[in-house]
Amino acid sequence: MAIWLFKLGRWSFHKKWIVIAAWLLTFAAVAVGSLSIMKPFSNQFAISGTPSIDAIYLLDEQFPGAPNPANAAGVNLVFQAPDGETLEDPANMAAIDETIVYIEENLQEISGTERFGNPVEVSPALQEGVIAQMAEAGVPVEVAQIDANNLAMVNDELTIGYTTFNFDVPTSMDVTQEHRDVVKAAMEVGRDAGLTVEAGGAGFGDPITVKTTSEIIGLIIAFIVLIFTFGSLTAAGLPVLTAIIGVGIGALVIIGATAFTELNNVTPVLAVMIGLAVGIDYALFILSRYRSERARMPADEAAGMAVGTAGSAVLFAGATVIIALVALSIVNIEFLTAMGLSAAFTVLVSVLVALTFIPALLGVFGERTFSGRIPGIAGNPRKRGANAGKRRTRPTMGYRWVTFVHKFPALIMAVVVLGLGALSAPVLSLEMALPSDSTSNLDTTQRKSADLMAEGFGEGVNAPFLVVIAADGIDPEAGALQPLVRAQEDLTEQTGGEFDPLSAAQTSSYLYTTQALSGLTDVKHAQIIGLNDDGSAAQLLVTPYTGPDDSETTAVAEAIRTQGAEIEAATGVTFGLTGLTAVQMDITERLAEAMPLYLAIVVGLAIILLLLVFRSIMVPVVAGLGFLLSVGAAFGITVLVWQEGLWGLVNTPGPLISFMPIFLIGVTFGLAMDYQVFLVTRMREHYTHSGGVDRPGSKFNAVEESVIEGFTSGARVVTAAALIMIAVFVAFIDQPLPFIQIFGFALAAGVFFDAFFIRMALVPATMFLMGRATWWMPKWLDKILPQLDVEGSALEKEYERTLDSFDKTPHEEQPSEELPAGR
Repeated sequence: MAIWLFKLGRWSFHKKWIVIAAWLLTFAAVAVGSLSIMKPFSNQFAISGTPSIDAIYLLDEQFPGAPNPANAAGVNLVFQAPDGETLEDPANMAAIDETIVYIEENLQEISGTERFGNPVEVSPALQEGVIAQMAEAGVPVEVAQIDANNLAMVNDELTIGYTTFNFDVPTSMDVTQEHRDVVKAAMEVGRDAGLTVEAGGAGFGDPITVKTTSEIIGLIIAFIVLIFTFGSLTAAGLPVLTAIIGVGIGALVIIGATAFTELNNVTPVLAVMIGLAVGIDYALFILSRYRSERARMPADEAAGMAVGTAGSAVLFAGATVIIALVALSIVNIEFLTAMGLSAAFTVLVSVLVALTFIPALLGVFGERTFSGRIPGIAGNPRKRGANAGKRRTRPTMGYRWVTFVHKFPALIMAVVVLGLGALSAPVLSLEMALPSDSTSNLDTTQRKSADLMAEGFGEGVNAPFLVVIAADGIDPEAGALQPLVRAQEDLTEQTGGEFDPLSAAQTSSYLYTTQALSGLTDVKHAQIIGLNDDGSAAQLLVTPYTGPDDSETTAVAEAIRTQGAEIEAATGVTFGLTGLTAVQMDITERLAEAMPLYLAIVVGLAIILLLLVFRSIMVPVVAGLGFLLSVGAAFGITVLVWQEGLWGLVNTPGPLISFMPIFLIGVTFGLAMDYQVFLVTRMREHYTHSGGVDRPGSKFNAVEESVIEGFTSGARVVTAAALIMIAVFVAFIDQPLPFIQIFGFALAAGVFFDAFFIRMALVPATMFLMGRATWWMPKWLDKILPQLDVEGSALEKEYERTLDSFDKTPHEEQPSEELPAGR
């Protein structure tokens, strides 16, 4: 593989204009094609195969044409009277009417208007209708009154009221900005009259807006870090350029993919975030190796050697990131699979661009690659003169650090393990949820509407459950239903009607279910809200006491399903629990259940892959355990800041978005393996070339020499790579959407802990403590494992054996003033 990559790198160097033109044409073609066929991204997180989704299918079967409770474009418009006033006051009534009329006159696409209008007028009429309808069905007046009160649209004090309607579009993702603008303008009508008016609901969520400043800030900081790495303006710009090409192609393909499949609107943001970080880092590794190889060979062969050695590591590291992202599909959650595959594709493009575009650019710039040197940076002389051509040779910071670790390896190991272990403790209180009005930022109208609804009608009004009962397969002789059936039979005899045992059993099953659910702890109320045309199915509204982001609400959902299973067994009906709250809870539960399995898979994968690369038992074990520490610490600090509100750093602490933890595991794993490969391959390379024998007169043994020399060679580049990734991820904290902010923070924390605490502290410390056991592997295992040669040792030996072993293209070499042109 290394020899083939050598040839690829050297070919790209000589065929530079072909390579550059190919990538630029690809970029242009993808841009034109994708932008011409793209469709809107979705803001839904629904998944198939969950109980709540199955219940939606049941709802659609029994109530054809009924709105899908998971993605209906519903809007809640909430009114609050000024202090000391009520909504019944004439001026406030007029203000509400003006607000409603503005929507009616300016919003043509509207449906679900059963509860739409001035709540002070609509609510009493609705309640009276419920009481009359239920009394006609033989329900006691007291029960009917309670049901009517639960549907009230104005609170008892008449200070808070709400009305609801749906945008008449297929799903909430089809709501346009024009729709939202009408509602916003209507809200201003009420506000100008002195009312507090807020809006929420699935149909009134803010559109996904991505600030391009995040990418720009990340690129600027990356450019600055690269300047300090190479000391050259030209060299600093090359990785940034290649990353833009790779990420641009990846993002455009994702946009084009919306024409063929539904993609969540978070998908391209995460792909860009990850692709930008790895794209710059991979180009950095190859360019850094080129600079060191250029000191001993011509430019074209140095480019080939850089791609053959560092490029091998890039290929392997990229493969680990891709595998980790693709492995998200094992969770069997559609939107998460799409996110993983999209990000993996972007990483793949970034790898291919780094392996070919960088050597092509080296061919274009030639000896000007490291021009624009800045005095005093990256070893450059501070001033011109007699010593201008001499580079500083004092010990590097990497050498000083690794020799410090050599002196106190046990102390370093203890500090890292105990420190990151302590930071991981908050993970035990991790709470997860999907975005909703109740978890929006405090300063948004969506959050304010949810808070007003909770204040006026209780927290549970924001977390309703919808129960679907299909009674076409009911057992009319079910013992649990007989008291209710006999009561209906007696009522029929009193009124002189005709008694239908099947119809009576079906009605009884709805009443029986309502009574059973109302008796559950933390259920505020359960009531029948609709029957289908032939009375063979019913919809029940179940209102809990707690809100959607409360763990008690999850317990309520579980209790309802447990009770539902008992009702099915006792009566023969089919029971389903759904609604937006139930759908989101099912997704969260599925993700939580899948996380341990996915974590086990990626850690096991890490150990196997590193076993193949480093031909060692202990190196993969330490790397895997170190990964657990770094990802645990990243989780912990994220919980402290974003969930618990540490030091008031965020204005709206709350549960973390459900898919953040599992996605963080996948991405952090991939990036952790990047640093492990790039740092430890230099150590392995030195140990292999030395034959496991220390240099004569050295105060270090062979293992210590390999760790120190390899760390010194790779520490600067790995540090730069980590700082670039951290900068790119931190820049996304500036995004307006909270879950993107949390992703940026969590990924930055994960990279920080893994790069600086695990790879650059724990790994060398454990190697020093283990001694020769570091590179030990049973001979039988060594024989059966395939040889990957990521460090390019076979390429180096082949190159040293004969300089004519490669099909070199004749060329003229222009000598450099600072780098020798010959070998």
